[in-house]
Amino acid sequence: MMIGNYNQLTIKQFLKIKLISELEQDPLHRKVLILSEISGVSVDEIESMPIGDMIDALKGLDKIENLQADEKIKLKFKVGGRKFIVKWKEQELTSEQFIDVSHFCKEPEKILSNIHNILASVCVERNWYGKELGYKGDNHKEIADLFYNEMKISTAYPIMLFFCKYYEALQQNILTFLESEANKAMESTKELMAKFKLLEQNGDGLQA
Repeated sequence: MMIGNYNQLTIKQFLKIKLISELEQDPLHRKVLILSEISGVSVDEIESMPIGDMIDALKGLDKIENLQADEKIKLKFKVGGRKFIVKWKEQELTSEQFIDVSHFCKEPEKILSNIHNILASVCVERNWYGKELGYKGDNHKEIADLFYNEMKISTAYPIMLFFCKYYEALQQNILTFLESEANKAMESTKELMAKFKLLEQNGDGLQA
């Protein structure tokens, strides 16, 4: 039985395997469930195999159960015959993209489960000439579903890991900028109020 390998797993398959690994306590049954998910063969068929064949089929699943974080990052890639590029730099992200990715990153414990949604927020499609088509929030779900069903986890995970590390710094920079702007606005307001008070004291206020 050919079970494939880590590089061939889609995001959908990987997240299902992750859930199985978290919920199933029995090691043997966990491997059988994972093998069924990867191969498309039913659990009953796997359990009816000769024990030697089943053991051979189960070999190598330990690697598949664990993320491999050292894969090369591909900032340009294809999924389902369509071209995409990752827009990760601060000057490249639109406000809409930042808002969408912030929504899917707000709960750290759910970031991995939202990997397809995060990638759909930071990637834009390119046509066959390489021209970027721009980010469209209305198309987010359609792109996220495409990534979920067809994108390989070996491509998706390094991108998400890289972006999330950058996102932390980006988020802090934005907060610092907003605080700075808020402080400037507060100072301007104080100066304006002080001028009005000075006008009132001098009797130079607006006349009805």
